[in-house]
Amino acid sequence: MQQKRFFKHIYPVAISLILLCFTNFLFADSYYFFVQFKDKNNTPYSLDNPAAYLSSRSIQRRSEQQIAIDSTDFPVNTSYISQVVNQGVFFHSASKWMNGITVQTTDSSLMGLIRPLSFVQQVYYTGKILTVQPVPALRTKRMDPEDAQEFEHDVEPVYELEYGYAAAQLNQLNGKALHDAGYTGKNILIGVLDAGFRNVDTNPAFDSLRIQNRLSGIKSIIDPSVNVYQEDTHGANVLSIMAGNLPGQFVGVAPHASYWLIQTEYVPTEYMFEVDFWVRGLEFADSLGVDVVNSSLGYTQFDDASMNFTYADMNGQVSRASRAAYLASRKGIIVCTSAGNDGNKTWKYISSPADADGILTVGAVNTSGTIAAFSSFGPTADSRIKPEVCATGWGTTLVDLNGNLVFNGNGTSYSSPIMAGLTACYLQYCMEQLPQSYRVDLIRQHIINSADRFNSPDNQYGYGIPDFQHVLHQTVTNNRRELQTEFPVKLKYLAETGEVRIMKQPAFETQGLFFQIITPTGKIIHQQLLSDMVDAVNVSYLPAGFYLARIRYQGYSQVSKILIP
Repeated sequence: MQQKRFFKHIYPVAISLILLCFTNFLFADSYYFFVQFKDKNNTPYSLDNPAAYLSSRSIQRRSEQQIAIDSTDFPVNTSYISQVVNQGVFFHSASKWMNGITVQTTDSSLMGLIRPLSFVQQVYYTGKILTVQPVPALRTKRMDPEDAQEFEHDVEPVYELEYGYAAAQLNQLNGKALHDAGYTGKNILIGVLDAGFRNVDTNPAFDSLRIQNRLSGIKSIIDPSVNVYQEDTHGANVLSIMAGNLPGQFVGVAPHASYWLIQTEYVPTEYMFEVDFWVRGLEFADSLGVDVVNSSLGYTQFDDASMNFTYADMNGQVSRASRAAYLASRKGIIVCTSAGNDGNKTWKYISSPADADGILTVGAVNTSGTIAAFSSFGPTADSRIKPEVCATGWGTTLVDLNGNLVFNGNGTSYSSPIMAGLTACYLQYCMEQLPQSYRVDLIRQHIINSADRFNSPDNQYGYGIPDFQHVLHQTVTNNRRELQTEFPVKLKYLAETGEVRIMKQPAFETQGLFFQIITPTGKIIHQQLLSDMVDAVNVSYLPAGFYLARIRYQGYSQVSKILIP
């Protein structure tokens, strides 16, 4: 069994020091510390030139949601990093949001030289790696309480031609309404933070991703030289729920989204440095301009008990991962994360970063809507409802590593990607139809509002199971309410004539106005480009029922509900 190589050093050092480090690496433990800086003084970066430190897609995401760029976006002071490294430790990675760095050393006494530095606020020991131990090839700290089991074919599954065995978990949230309306995640970039993505480069279930160039990239935060396609299996399972495609057997919930695969989890141990690696992964995802992040990871207890979180720490303010998750939401990223699988254990509560505010923490139910015993409890220590929502995580269908079998899996690890994938589809809708007004906080709230227990949430279901068909119908009306007084056209249904009347402001030309009728399932059944001569559309041919009439003009949309008797 080949030992994995971790923590390739980024900063060049003298050859003698490299050789000394290599000798220690073979025979000594490597210790990790987080060095917290006091400030970002004397930074060469400015708010006037964000292109120097943010990608164009990341800037665009902020701009579209009217989110200001601030000093948390500035990189860490490189002079501070150099002065720390000059004390004899090795630089691993930096966190701009937490304003600190992780360093590695085989001599922990060197930290005594770093703590007194004037710009250092605090130094935290975050764990060690036993460098002489071989790494088990398939060991995982995934959040599932059980290994995935082969699908029980003696139980008749819900089956549809398009979705196969994945139909039940999609339909539970009425996700098909999004797909039927054409919202399948196209042009949405999803970042997947996990432990490894074994065989994703060869698995036929991901052929579409590869052929269509929607597998945007891979990265290991642990060690840039690691091939994440040869690492742990858990991330591949998670990805299959969103992106898998086996014709006639399985279609994922976001089949046309694009994906970045980011390894943050070091499988053989559980130490605080993995929390920091998770933060680096999230920051990296932000730098790429991702729209949605799925994280099926969580942290409560560690191999060193002195690092353990307590329930009182689950307030969104203690764990660096939780603070980073909240920051990501404030920067326009929708973060979906697993609640945890400790509901039937001594520690029954949510984990970090599931306690973060501003994100969607996801519990697990079966396809009948019954909560899984293992699904972790809320609320947060500061009494916020957690989890916010639930999806299928008990008997979730996923694709095996060779792409030729559909399996059952259990865990909130598997409910979170269902939510993340459908949220990506919904985000596509918002970005296309509401380009001037969509925001992460509104999207999150619309999803929560649609859940079946919204009026009576509890500590394990949270607000319950969302209904994306309901979300699809309600969002435009709610989200565009502030524009209705400015919008140059209003719609009114006249039951006596069976027409939708188009009422224009004086001197407004109808040219370029697009009109649509949408069914309760989100299907567009009538659409036309209106001319100046048209002031009404006849819909008397439609069967009795509820519909949405939508007009689009120069990036704006307005929706009116109509009831045909």
